Amino acid sequence: MLVLIGGGEIANDETLEIDRYIVESCKRERPHHLFIPTASGEPEGYIATVQKVYESLGCRCDSLCILDTGITHDEIERKIDRADIIYVGGGNTKFMLREWEKAGVDKLLIAALQTDKVVSGLSAGSICWFEYGISDSESFGNDADWNYSYVEGLGALRGCHCPHFDDREKEDRFRRFLESNRKSFLAIENNCAISIQKDSYRIVRSDKNKNAYIVTPAAHGMMKTKVKESGDIHDIYT
Repeated sequence: MLVLIGGGEIANDETLEIDRYIVESCKRERPHHLFIPTASGEPEGYIATVQKVYESLGCRCDSLCILDTGITHDEIERKIDRADIIYVGGGNTKFMLREWEKAGVDKLLIAALQTDKVVSGLSAGSICWFEYGISDSESFGNDADWNYSYVEGLGALRGCHCPHFDDREKEDRFRRFLESNRKSFLAIENNCAISIQKDSYRIVRSDKNKNAYIVTPAAHGMMKTKVKESGDIHDIYT
């Protein structure tokens, strides 16, 4: 199972219903939860917050830190193998994928998708599973004139994905990017997730007013079509 979370502040319990769904979907007593915080630079506060939330939901928690930690590939593999739930955090998607490739995490996570683990991710952690995604990775530098960009993902899912869509579509910078890059994509709003199991999907929410959309180029701007509550996985490909 793969759970794609569009965004939301886990520290403020904004995604709590989605987090609970992830744990319940695991169907194990006291499951092993593995948090991967590469995209945010592995800050202790973020790790502690995720651990607190998932421990409150009955999990035994661990984190996978690969940045300047000296962790070996065998140790990384053991952590991923032991996990019943894998949760990839948000942050700089491009940086995360580069570091994963160096450490071999990318291949291990692709393999994990073929098991009975519940694999999940928020923002960068949802973009990474697609062929490519619309990313704000350039905003993590010092350039005030940064722009959105397409970032190549792991390719486990077909097409393009954009998280935080309810925030993004309000931004002039984002609208200009779409006008000059007229491609379709799957958009997920904050506090909304898509749960994928084999060839089907369903929408999961922590806010009943949030949704997912297929966004396509139109004569004037872009057209968004609300994703159905459940259906065939091909319905969400772009």
